[in-house]
Amino acid sequence: MDNNIDFFGFLGIAIYLGSVAFIAGIIFQTFVVVKYNKPFTWGKLTLLLIATRVISLALTILIWKYWPFSFEMMQGPVLVPSVIAEIIACPVMLKLFKHEIFKKTDRIIT
Repeated sequence: MDNNIDFFGFLGIAIYLGSVAFIAGIIFQTFVVVKYNKPFTWGKLTLLLIATRVISLALTILIWKYWPFSFEMMQGPVLVPSVIAEIIACPVMLKLFKHEIFKKTDRIIT
């Protein structure tokens, strides 16, 4: 049996299986931007969310292609490579778009 799949089929599967992590990333980034960065614009937030999902999807595909571990990628409804990609992409894109997660004045110890 031949197990070949074209790129767009693989892309569709990655989007479908990683949707739980992608939605969680959208909720996290929206919360951070709305709560900690006032004022914000909806256009910039939308651009941030779309750019982060594109980068996260690319990272998901790379991680999936070179998966080195012996356990399964799917842990319940969550695709582990998409979670790893979101953990990497969300803070990086927030920093690139100049949004602060923790401001210097929020530190407990100075």
